[in-house]
Amino acid sequence: MNHILRRIVGRARAKEKGKEKRGSDGRDREAAGANLSGIVAAVSVLVMLSATAALATAQQPPTPFKIYGWVKYSNGTAMLGPNVNITNLNTGENYTVETNASYNYYQVITSSCNVSAGDMLNFSASDDGNSANRTVTVTSQNMTEGGLFEQNLTIQVGICGDVNDDGVIDMADVMTLWYDFADYPYPGAYTISNEWAADVNCDHVIDMADVMTLWYDFADYPYPGAYVVNCC
Repeated sequence: MNHILRRIVGRARAKEKGKEKRGSDGRDREAAGANLSGIVAAVSVLVMLSATAALATAQQPPTPFKIYGWVKYSNGTAMLGPNVNITNLNTGENYTVETNASYNYYQVITSSCNVSAGDMLNFSASDDGNSANRTVTVTSQNMTEGGLFEQNLTIQVGICGDVNDDGVIDMADVMTLWYDFADYPYPGAYTISNEWAADVNCDHVIDMADVMTLWYDFADYPYPGAYVVNCC
């Protein structure tokens, strides 16, 4: 910036000397001097503003970034002291996850030094061979708000189609699913114990299509293998 200032001042002085050689009177020289002083002042202000902006950028402190959520099994049971891993796929960093043996809650407290908008974070929770995984992309809004909140994980357990979670797939599961969906004979009379096991056609919606898929698979209708339960 200083060399730019010297160049501008030098050009201004050369220009004013040229005017003097052409016979400018005293008033012209005074005006030229005032003009030169104005240029110097303006450039000085620009130098100060640039230096201030650079200093402010360099001294901007990191901001906190928090991640938290809860881990449960697909039957609704809380997974206490969950085994959770969170990895930044962009940087390879594994974050320190805090848990408690008495709760199914987990959290990570880090800062903008370790996570940025656009980073892809992989979440995983596991227990005795069962696991849950998801990948989340950090947005600029997440950075502004200071974290990824309520990143809940569900570990799938049980048998696909075992709607009442009694370890057996039979007509009781079909009727429980049907009556719960239809609110028969009144809302809440039948309750699905394992929603993962009830979504037997893997469309992430529990409805009459699941009832018919489970029923036809159980009854081998219209022939064995025509319908197969598939939870995901």
